Amino acid sequence: MGQACTAGSRIFVQEGIYDEFLAKFTEIAKNLAGATGDPFVVGTQHGPQVSQAQFDRVMSYIESGKQDGATVHTGGARHGEEGYFIQPTIFTNVKPEMKIMQEEIFGPVGVVGKFKTEEGE
Repeated sequence: MGQACTAGSRIFVQEGIYDEFLAKFTEIAKNLAGATGDPFVVGTQHGPQVSQAQFDRVMSYIESGKQDGATVHTGGARHGEEGYFIQPTIFTNVKPEMKIMQEEIFGPVGVVGKFKTEEGE
C-alpha cells in the first residue's frame, strides 16, 4: 500500500504499432480511472497526488499540453470533487518542443509520441 514514485511519462511508439499500442494503453488508463480511490481500500489501483502542491503541478502540465495543442486522448481533468485525484490522462499529437515532451510529470499522465525510424524520421 501507499504511493509509488514513477516518472515515465514520455512514451515513444513506432508508427507501425502506434494504433494498437494506443488502444491497449487507453484501455489500461480507463480501467485505472474505474479503480481510483482510497489507497487503503482493497481493489484501488490509482490513488491521489500526495499534496495540493503536487496536484496543482500535475494539473499545470495538463493545462500546458492543452495550450500547446496536444490532443487529450483520455482524461485531462480532476477525478471527482474532493481530494487530490487526477484522471489518468493520455496526450497524443505531441511535438518535441512541448513542455509535456521535455519534462517528467510525476503524475498519472502519459504523453505518447509517434516516430517512423530510430534515425529520427
